[in-house]
Amino acid sequence: MRAAIIAIGNELTSGLSTETNSRYLIEQSKYIGVNVDLIAIIGDTITSITHALDHIESEVNLVFITGGLGPTHDDITKEAIVQYFDSPLKFNDDAFRQIKTLFDSKGLSLSDLNKQQAMIPNKAIVIPNLIGTAQGMKFEKDGRLFFFMPGVPVEMKKMFRDFIRHDINKLINQKISFEIIHTTGLPESEIFSKISHWIDSHPELTVSLLPRFPAVDIALSLNSNDNEHTPLSSYINEVRAILGNVIYGFGSETLESVIAEILTAQRLTIATAESCTGGLIAHRLTNVPGSSNYFMQGAVCYSNQSKMDILGVKENTLRKYGAVSPETALEMANGIRKNANTDIGLSTTGIAGPSGGLPQKPVGTVYVGLSMNQTDEVFHFLYRWDRASNKTYFSQMALNQLRLALKRK
Repeated sequence: MRAAIIAIGNELTSGLSTETNSRYLIEQSKYIGVNVDLIAIIGDTITSITHALDHIESEVNLVFITGGLGPTHDDITKEAIVQYFDSPLKFNDDAFRQIKTLFDSKGLSLSDLNKQQAMIPNKAIVIPNLIGTAQGMKFEKDGRLFFFMPGVPVEMKKMFRDFIRHDINKLINQKISFEIIHTTGLPESEIFSKISHWIDSHPELTVSLLPRFPAVDIALSLNSNDNEHTPLSSYINEVRAILGNVIYGFGSETLESVIAEILTAQRLTIATAESCTGGLIAHRLTNVPGSSNYFMQGAVCYSNQSKMDILGVKENTLRKYGAVSPETALEMANGIRKNANTDIGLSTTGIAGPSGGLPQKPVGTVYVGLSMNQTDEVFHFLYRWDRASNKTYFSQMALNQLRLALKRK
């Protein structure tokens, strides 16, 4: 089956917000054997919406529409639905009960604006929104299914996962095996050069490389009806044999969650000392539930004085080698490990830019210090981009070196 995605919102077309729902819908569609042919981003006007719906190619079976279902003046998707499907609004008791249950659970009172969310086009099949007031809607027209969902990503994802995916599964008579392989440390071009011959040798497999800074994902898809003898896991093992430690995880795993699993299994604790990453590593590590079991302390020491006062970096080290140096990075890692009494100390010091670089230490330079198992290591990386990208890349490289060290333990 083939699908189209239409994202509605003036905030999207103006650039005030970034459209992210389509990425999720594309990935989920692959899981159930649906290919997305079109992604359109349009503004909040009835003309734009009806025009987009009218001009979808005939081969498309499913249309996913997100956004414009809220209660405010600029949410006019329902008005467009009324016109396109010739379906007047009608008060829907089931939708009202769903909204009231949600408000009651939070101890809130319904306003007239909230009650208006129960006005649903009379030809729609309501798709419940369990965590918001904008109810989803399903329509059929000209042999095609239309799924209208809220634009709020967490609401859209839950609605698709809990209801829409099951509807589509019933329509599809094929079993698709799908997996995402996460890699880091190599650019897309190098990943492709390593696996290109392998891809060519497996025409029965659909392989996509998905650059997702600061990582590269590899999507594998297999129609099990066409290939009953070789499970997808066998192909995954072949990729693992080629790429080795470049692969850090699969599916919903993140670099942080993989590290968390290792730290927990090995009963190790960690503390971080950050300069150029400004606490980003600590933030990422503590995004994982249960991180208090292994993450003990984080320090952001930007100035030389704070490096000396908090981490015990020697003044002579800073004077002789500079704040951005392997020597300083190691003393930072050792200092935080001793201060926090942890098994591991991880540090970063570098130049995120856009200014501050020198010929011998250009913008994008970072040193990562790792103090672990009575062994001190330092790693040097250079990534010349904008400040925010540099900080993200620095944190990724630091966490990846930690992952690799933990695997060697």
